[in-house]
Parts: sequence; C-alpha cells; structure tokens
Amino acid sequence: MPSSCFSKFSLQSSSFTNAVAKDLNKNKIATCRSSWSSQRMRTASIRRTLAKLENRKEVNNSETSNNSKLFINSGLEKALFERRISSRREASTEAGDGETSNAARSWKSQIPTLLTLTRVVVVPVLVAIYFLPGPWVPDACAGMFLAAAFTDWLDGYLARKWNVVSAFGAFLDPVADKLMVTTALILLCTKLPAGLGTQYPWFLPLSAIIIIAREITMSALREWAASAGGEAHKAVAVNSIGKWKTATQMTALTLMLLLRDANPTASALVIFGTTSGAILLMIANLLTVWSLAVYLKNALKYMST
Repeated sequence: MPSSCFSKFSLQSSSFTNAVAKDLNKNKIATCRSSWSSQRMRTASIRRTLAKLENRKEVNNSETSNNSKLFINSGLEKALFERRISSRREASTEAGDGETSNAARSWKSQIPTLLTLTRVVVVPVLVAIYFLPGPWVPDACAGMFLAAAFTDWLDGYLARKWNVVSAFGAFLDPVADKLMVTTALILLCTKLPAGLGTQYPWFLPLSAIIIIAREITMSALREWAASAGGEAHKAVAVNSIGKWKTATQMTALTLMLLLRDANPTASALVIFGTTSGAILLMIANLLTVWSLAVYLKNALKYMST
C-alpha cells in the first residue's frame, strides 16, 4: 500500500514537472518570439531612417550638382560670349586695317605711274617753250628737263620700295625716257648751242642719229624677244649699261639746254659747262653703241636656233 501510493505520487509529480517545463518552454519561446519581432521592427525602422537620410543626401547632392552645373554653364556661356565679342572686334579691326592697307597700297601704286606720265606731259610743254623768245627760256627748258629726269629715278625707286611694280609702268617708263631724250636732241639740233654750233656743227646731229637709230633697233629687238619668249626675252632685259647710258644722256642734255644761248667765251663756268655737256654726250654715244652690241650678242644666240 505505501509503495503504490508512493509510485502514484511519483508519477503525478513527474507529470507536474513536465507540465511546468512545457509551460516554461512555451513562455521562453513566446518571449524569444516577441523579442525577435521587436528587434525586427527596430531594424526596419532603422533601415527606413537610413533610407530617408540617403534620399535627403541624394537630393542635396543633386541640388548642389545642379547649382554647380548652372554656375559652370553660366561661366562658360559668359566666357564664350566675351570670346565672340572679342573675335568680332578683332575681325572688324582686321577688316578695317585690311581696307586701309588696300586703300594705301592702291594709292601708292598710282604714284610711280603718275610720275612716269609727268615725263610724257613735259615733252609737248618743252617743245612749246623752246622756241619762245626771252632770256628765261633756256633756264625754264633746263629746269623742266632736269625735273623730268629726276622723276625717272624717283618712280623706279618708289615702285621697288613699295613693291608696286606694274606691267603698265614697266612699259611706259622706257617710252617716256626715249621721248624726252629724242625730243631734246631734235630741239637742240634746230638751234645749236653757240660753242658747238660754230666749232662742231655735226656733233649734235650725229649724236641724234646714233641714239635714235639705237632706240629703233632695240624696239624691234625687244618686240622679237617678246614673241620668242623664254630665255630670249630675258636676254634683252634692261642692264646696268643701259641705265648709265640714260643717266649720262640726261645730264649732258640738261647742260646743253641750260647753256643754249650762253656766250661760250663769257666766263670759265660757261666754258666748263659747255665742254662737260659735250664730253658727257660723247660718253653717252659710246655707251649707246656698247649697250646695243651687248643686247645683240645676247639675242643672236636664240636667233640661230
């Protein structure tokens, strides 16, 4: 009896213990579940908070980026605008300078040609004055001839200095020189200077024949060379002998025009001037023949081929 009661009691106590243990386990599980659920909610709340902060940061960054872009774009636009304005100013300045330069060049290119035309205009004026009566006529003729001779040097100098050499000027320059020289020679032959007219009346007509014949021959030779072209045209280009010949002719003719009516025995200065003019004209005749020989020698090489 006691043993059976004890065994019942043992069974009841063990079942009670098991029930208590089950309750404890249920409570622990519930507690763990509630704590895990609250932890999960906190984690979600923290994540939402972090997401909000990230969104705010992105918004702030985008606004800052947009502001920076606007600032940069406005700065670039301003720089481009200023550059365009500067380019237009420079272009307008260059255009103005170019127009001014072209106008100045066009104006300068006319001066050598006008100087050459002056020598052509002097020719009929010289003829008209030469036969007028009066003691001032020799001085006027000599002054006009000397001024025209000076333009022969000046127009070439300006054309080379300003680089405005033109085809028309190159054609007109030797023509004007020939007109002046031949006109002065023919005028002096009609009224010889006192010293030469009495002692050597043949000198001026012979000089005129030599000079005019040479110019006719050279005109024909240059016309042939122009039609042949190439090296033949270069063979008859103006050389230094021709330039010295022209300068000597003009100096001699200026002296003869100046002393046309002077008494050859009036003073030593008149005698020196008349003699110097005759000697210079003689040298000019020699240079005339020499230059013609040089031109013919250079051109004959191309005539035989």
